[in-house]
Amino acid sequence: MTPPPSVQPQPAAATTRSCERTLRLASVDEVPQVARALADAFIADPVCRWLLPPGPRFRARLRIMFTAELQLYVLRNGGTVWTTSEYDGALCVLAPGTWQMAASFELTEALRWARAFGMRLARAGRVQQELHKRHPQAPHFYVRWVGARVARQGQGLGTALLQSVLAEADLAGLPAYIEASSERSAALYERLGFEHTGVLTLPGGGPTVWPMLRPVVAP
Repeated sequence: MTPPPSVQPQPAAATTRSCERTLRLASVDEVPQVARALADAFIADPVCRWLLPPGPRFRARLRIMFTAELQLYVLRNGGTVWTTSEYDGALCVLAPGTWQMAASFELTEALRWARAFGMRLARAGRVQQELHKRHPQAPHFYVRWVGARVARQGQGLGTALLQSVLAEADLAGLPAYIEASSERSAALYERLGFEHTGVLTLPGGGPTVWPMLRPVVAP
């Protein structure tokens, strides 16, 4: 998923080229910095706002959620995390055949999710189940999260991050899948070749998510 303002069309090709020069893979040791970057990027995201309890601890809960996402899901499943030298933003992608989340967690791991979601933990579980139902079964690259810090939004960083993954997908001859959490981000994905696979209104009166698939493009 991606927050509405986090990935926008770059103002000029030179901006995207500048972003591309700074992209790099993040290591396991950099999870705290990447989690902070994603928390800043998703601070206004409607899905995150609906999933996590509101209040003064919202930003802290968001960091806890992204730390758990990175450690217990993305990296545990062999996923890749892209960022920049200054942690201006990040993209988390899972390789073909690795996108399924564990059906259960150890008690200590479940407690980590509970620290993020609090009384809304069950809601988060239902959302994950709905996303799972809509997920394509054929091999693909799954972009789980992509976003730029608020100060870097609108500068083409999100586009550059996505293009690095799309190039890898094209070389592998496989599609890419993403879930947009706003019409604005969905419009950007369309410009990058993604196509809508339907509309999902999250259970319990939640916001809308747009699942999208980018077909194979010959390199």
